[in-house]
Formats: sequence, C-alpha cells, structure tokens
Amino acid sequence: MSLYGRTDSNANKTKAGVGIAASSQTKTTIYIDETEAALEANKERGLNAPGWWSYFSYTDSSGATRHKAEQLVFVAGGDTNANETQADDAQAADAAITITISTQPADTAVAVGAQLDLTVAAAASTGGAGVLTYQWQKKSGNRWANVSGATAATFTVATYAATDAGSYRVKLNSSNGAKEVISATAVVTTS
Repeated sequence: MSLYGRTDSNANKTKAGVGIAASSQTKTTIYIDETEAALEANKERGLNAPGWWSYFSYTDSSGATRHKAEQLVFVAGGDTNANETQADDAQAADAAITITISTQPADTAVAVGAQLDLTVAAAASTGGAGVLTYQWQKKSGNRWANVSGATAATFTVATYAATDAGSYRVKLNSSNGAKEVISATAVVTTS
C-alpha cells in the first residue's frame, strides 16, 4: 500500500501522526489493517476501518477502561495482516483473542498483622503470543481505584491492617490487544 509515495507502513507513521503530539492526552498513532478492522475487539475500541488512527485508552471514575479513537487517514485496499509490520498490537487486537478467568479472587477474612493474598487465574485464547497484564483495584465509595504497584496475578498485603478491608477486583488485559476482562469482586474482612 502506498501513502505519501512510500510502500512501507512504518515510514508513513510519522506523516499520519503529525498534529496529535501536542495534545495533553497521551495518544498513539496506530495502523489498522483490513483483518484488524473486522475484529469485534477493535470495533468495541472504535477502530472499525483500515487506516491510520489516533488512539488512547483511560480509566474512568468507575474503574472501567474507556477507549477514544479518531481516524486520521482512511486507507482503501490497505495492507493485509500478513504484510502489516506496525507494533500496534498492545492497543489493537491483531487476532480474535479472548481472556478467560478460570479462578476468580475469593472473599476472605484476615487477621490484623497476617498476610492478605488475593489470586486470579486466567489465560488468553490461542492465536497470539500475548502476555496477560493485571491491575488490582479497591472500591472507594462508588468508585474503583487502582492499587499502586498491584500488577500481578496475586495481590499481596504483607501485613494486613483493618484499613485494608474492602472490595477488590482485578482488570486483565493482554499485550496483543484482547478485550479487557474484569474479575468478580472479592470482599476482604477483618477476622
């Protein structure tokens, strides 16, 4: 495919991304090919046609991940997935991949001073070599807030305090763009 007289989609990335870098939001310029545009995971992100996109995601006040996509350049007859060489797959799904939780975090009662462990077990369907990413959250009022540094399958508080009691969940994503999955809520109480 040729854009700006070039046949390499990497060479065209700079041209397509002109003008978006000055925004206060962190945006990424990505290329979506015909195959990626047809995937439901990308349609839910607003990436629904081949071409160059300005894209970012953010966490809203309820703790859910939201997506914002703006098409910069529509490409008719764009690269097929086999020819596409962009490293965009952390944002856009490259294949129909789903995350399945096999073990949800469980409610637990913990004594003050003991260790708190919450665990989730999950896997991404085949079709890509993506790595699962985790972000544990604690409910604060009506909102979910990310727990700083809690980015593994197991969330641990080495020395539990009564203030650690509450509702927890984990958001799971993958490095190859699978649709985000949120675990069931685990309620932690003081015993």
